[in-house]
Amino acid sequence: MKTKLEDLLKGVPAQEGNGGRLLAPTVSASAAKAAEPMTALDKTTASAKRLLDDEALVRSEKTARLKAARKDCDKGDDN
Repeated sequence: MKTKLEDLLKGVPAQEGNGGRLLAPTVSASAAKAAEPMTALDKTTASAKRLLDDEALVRSEKTARLKAARKDCDKGDDN
């Protein structure tokens, strides 16, 4: 005996639609990405990016500090 699609659909309860609108995601993209399993290469890449970002921040703070000190030094020479 073959089952027909209509026979299968009889047991499925009716569902409410959303009027043709796109569904809104229930989680953010970053949370969804974080939920995915990470390979060893992904972990290493993320760690390296974090390390490079930290070093760039330290460098930019040092550059700003040296620039301000140079301004103060140049300001003192003019007098």
